[in-house]
Amino acid sequence: MAEVESVTNIYRPLSVQCSGIFFAMETLNQIHYLYQYSLHFFLDIFESVVKSNPNLNNVTGTTERLKIITTDLFTVAFNRIGRGMFEEDRLILANVLCQIFLKSSGNLNLDAEFNYILRTSSGLQKDLKPIKGFTNQQVQAIHTLSNTLEPFKDFTNFVQSNSEEVLQNVRQISVEPLPCWEGAETQDPVTSALYKMIYVYTLRPDKVFGACRKFVGTVFGESFVEEEQMDLHKITKNEVKPNTPILLSCVTGYDASGRVEDMATNQKQALSNIALGSAEGFALAEKAINAASKSGKWVMLKNVHLAPGWLVQLEKKLHALKAHPNFRLFLTLEVTPKIPANLLRAGRILTFEPPDGIKANLLRTFNSISANRVNKSPNERARMYFLLAWFHAIVQERLRYTPLGWSKKYEFNESDLKCACDTIDRWIDDTAKGRDNLPPNKIPWDALGTLMSQSIYGGRIDNNFDQLLMNDFVKRIFQPATFESDFLLVDKVDESGNKLVIPDGLRREDFLRWMHKLPDTQTPAWLGLPNNADQVILQTKANTFVQKLLKMQAVTDDEDLAYQDFDFSVESQKNKSVIGGAATPQWMKNLAASVAEWLSILPKEELSALKRTVENIKDPLYRFFERECTIGRNLLKTVLTDLNDVVQVCDLKKKQTNYIRGLLSDLQKGIVPKAWIRYNVPGGVTINPWIIDFSERIRQLHKIVEAAQKGQTALKELSVWLGGLFSQEAYFTATRQSVAQCKGYSLEELKLQVSVHNAPVELDNSSFGMSGLK
Repeated sequence: MAEVESVTNIYRPLSVQCSGIFFAMETLNQIHYLYQYSLHFFLDIFESVVKSNPNLNNVTGTTERLKIITTDLFTVAFNRIGRGMFEEDRLILANVLCQIFLKSSGNLNLDAEFNYILRTSSGLQKDLKPIKGFTNQQVQAIHTLSNTLEPFKDFTNFVQSNSEEVLQNVRQISVEPLPCWEGAETQDPVTSALYKMIYVYTLRPDKVFGACRKFVGTVFGESFVEEEQMDLHKITKNEVKPNTPILLSCVTGYDASGRVEDMATNQKQALSNIALGSAEGFALAEKAINAASKSGKWVMLKNVHLAPGWLVQLEKKLHALKAHPNFRLFLTLEVTPKIPANLLRAGRILTFEPPDGIKANLLRTFNSISANRVNKSPNERARMYFLLAWFHAIVQERLRYTPLGWSKKYEFNESDLKCACDTIDRWIDDTAKGRDNLPPNKIPWDALGTLMSQSIYGGRIDNNFDQLLMNDFVKRIFQPATFESDFLLVDKVDESGNKLVIPDGLRREDFLRWMHKLPDTQTPAWLGLPNNADQVILQTKANTFVQKLLKMQAVTDDEDLAYQDFDFSVESQKNKSVIGGAATPQWMKNLAASVAEWLSILPKEELSALKRTVENIKDPLYRFFERECTIGRNLLKTVLTDLNDVVQVCDLKKKQTNYIRGLLSDLQKGIVPKAWIRYNVPGGVTINPWIIDFSERIRQLHKIVEAAQKGQTALKELSVWLGGLFSQEAYFTATRQSVAQCKGYSLEELKLQVSVHNAPVELDNSSFGMSGLK
């Protein structure tokens, strides 16, 4: 019995790791609805590592076997789970697995370091001394790091003393952090890698992805986060059971069904293709599944996202299906929340994304159009298709830079491309009238340009600036000059100033050869954007990365109790803070500390209400500010009450209600509670920046109340932070009404004039001041 207990204790860390990985899988749906996994899926992973692992052959030592099982468990889990995730989210999973592994090993306690990245708010210190060459945001982050982590307590002094060296360091393409923290020379590799990630996150958050990969590589090995080449045949044959559907999830405009068809051809396997979307398709699908499940053939149902109601029946059917061992069911679908969660959990999700970049987009477009269609006479048709492919690539790739590329996400997709191809064919055929050549000046450029910019692509646009941008791209690309051999597609390809000239060719093969010679990566200048656009986008992605990681953090926080060695003696339990007999979890302690920080940021004094008089109620501007103060006062009261209730719950002085339980869940994941969202905020904003922003709004309202107490003149002369108002549109309406009332004009006679100044200016009775416009 003692031997059994001894071996059990050896494998106990493995059980903790399994628990952590499973609950990490369960929590992944917090960052995307597509990430749904079942217990059977995890058990398949575990069995493949323990029962059918070739790395365990001829290994008899318990310690050696445990080491191999642990390594392979994390590797197999990451690869199999990651197949169903988008590329941008795979690094989040890798980071969570690192935390589970390090916490279960018990050798390192890095909670404070992870909490700095996830929960610490920069931007709280005021009137900080500028550091030459660094932005105000960087200075705030530098001071925050110095005040948060003990090893970085001298970080501010280090940067101030070595500002030029640090600036040169962080401007490198691949930042190799300077050893500026305590114990940097003697640290273990894992802690050193995490501190380097903190250094990069503080000074260059847009480069945190590279530092995060290095950290994961230090924990699990450099090859851990490298994208595994998906072997669809191996997955289909060895990892999937007959009644388990394989879901091929694709982004809009991308089709993975060709991979299944090619695999079936190579394996000489009978495959039935059925497209859903009609009642006939449902009947054919059920008939094909019934027949194939008995004969061992394969069935592929395409576009199942068009039939979410029928998929519920399919999931129940598969659950009770007794199928032939060789039977496989493939489902192709676009990413949509309409897919039933039970089907996602019952199946194996494989996610397919098209590669980014102009080159990949051009190749994808030309490969989707048959050679006969492109090479059809007249000879100029192939070049017209190339121009369309280039235009389509520009339009789509700029979506990655929203809101810089376009003001919002538009659904430019393959349907637009197909419609544009049909339009070009129709006009070229009508103009050429069967001739082999068509002079460029005879091509109906105006008609094609109008259809592209106003209907086919422009029909999706509802923003005036975006429409002007679309018109400019159409005018630039669809013109006779594009048939000249020296026409410039990109004026500045790289930092060397090289130019990209349109290819000289008349056949599809000529353009394909030119496309294959393009560099794999392109700068934003190819899309008509400044080259620093990548930095802006990467910083936005870094913020999103941290937001998603914070939502996943509940996994590692909730598992804290599992990592502890408990002393269940009566005396020990008396000395512990308990909730229902259990020790206070670490996540609640962390949350209590965060709430205390948020309460210190928010203004303590109550926001006074504006007092109405017979005179001031006639002023539209006063009525507007009265509404703003009412909204701010009520919301501040709600926020302070909720936060104080959370503090009392964490201090075991108050029982949880359903509402408070929801608050605890949201706040520990960094989500702004729904009860607090009473004005427009950016999608996905986390609690830390929201608290900072809301506190600044309340401080502005205090200034407005003080000005109102001095009289209407002081209120009108007050310069407001436009972004800090709850309703900016109502402010403009109030200013127009105020001027119309003062001057005796009608609203239709007023015209808005905007002037920008670097310093405050004197305002007349028709002018209003705004600040903080960035």
